[in-house]
Amino acid sequence: MANRVVSPRRLTAMISSLIFLDMITWLAAIPLIPYWQRELDLSDDQAGVVLAIYSLTVLILAIPSGHLADRLGARRLTLIGAGLFVVAAPLIAFADSFEALLAVRVFQGACSAVTWSAGLAWLAAAVGPDYRLRGLSIANASATVATIAGPLFGGPIVAFAGIEAAFLGLGILVLAVIGWALIEPGGDVGPQPHEDRQGPFVALIAARRPGALQMAFISITFVSLMMAALQLLAPLFYDDGGWSSSAIGWVFTVGSVLSVVAILVVGRLGSRLDGVRALIVLPVVCGAVVAAMLVPLGLWWYSAGLVIVIGVAAPIFTISYAVCAEGARDAGIGEGSAFGMLNAVWAVGAVISPVISGIVAEGGVSWVAYIVVAVLALATAGFLEAGRRRIAAAA
Repeated sequence: MANRVVSPRRLTAMISSLIFLDMITWLAAIPLIPYWQRELDLSDDQAGVVLAIYSLTVLILAIPSGHLADRLGARRLTLIGAGLFVVAAPLIAFADSFEALLAVRVFQGACSAVTWSAGLAWLAAAVGPDYRLRGLSIANASATVATIAGPLFGGPIVAFAGIEAAFLGLGILVLAVIGWALIEPGGDVGPQPHEDRQGPFVALIAARRPGALQMAFISITFVSLMMAALQLLAPLFYDDGGWSSSAIGWVFTVGSVLSVVAILVVGRLGSRLDGVRALIVLPVVCGAVVAAMLVPLGLWWYSAGLVIVIGVAAPIFTISYAVCAEGARDAGIGEGSAFGMLNAVWAVGAVISPVISGIVAEGGVSWVAYIVVAVLALATAGFLEAGRRRIAAAA
């Protein structure tokens, strides 16, 4: 294994496959909620807990997973997490109570935390700077594709094959990816001397200073707050306009397709793209479109804006990971710790924003949330531009 040369394309494909299967496992639960309510007699609030506990587990374990990846080696921890995932993925088909279902979702969320922290750290560390942005872009594109495939798996595929057969098949696919991962090198370098002193929150401490880490954290915070708000506000707006759940789903599906295209374009540009400048410009585009969505020109106008925002937000997420990797190296921090903290920051925004947006919507002033997002976009761009100038001046 030590003599095997790292293939950036092959390693990217392997990590992307693992992320794809992880996202399918997460999102397959959405269409299965009615099944569990019928079979396990779940109440509406229990169903909500089943969906939320997965993300909450990721939030809690993202930072420890990233820190552990730097200690054990990103490749080693990814293999451990994937090995557990082989059990966690099909286990949900055999849950026979609310408590069992909850335990399985926690188990799956723990595997997801490892995949997104250690797996991406393995990829970022092994492929080199020239391919890093492209590799991370492809990995994130696979996650976006899974947002379409996940509900299809939990709905039509489970209905056709049966829940046990479908999820056992998913476990077999995870096992196949593990077999692939075992022959891929890279990601095994042990802790560097500076890492002997670092704690799990060292990336957040380093992000207080102007630099790439700070830019990545600010960007991911913005895109998390914006998208989590729109994921609540948009369905409410469509519901008021009389659109069905199917129509709403199609709008988000078109946005996801545009996201994949945008991420692949970013990946194609690779090192030719100035990631920092992109993180300054893209929030401004999002803010302008979100403000334009307030113009009362009908549901189709609103839908066009929403699709554009979903498409533009995806590269912000992808570029933030690439910039975070560069910032981690500049600051002498392991990529695992940096990615773990970045994932946690994303999860915090995803938890807070819907709650605040829901309160605003309940008060009948949803437009306030759109204005706040637009202002936040300008503030994000302004802060990043000021940081870029300070860095340039210091250099």
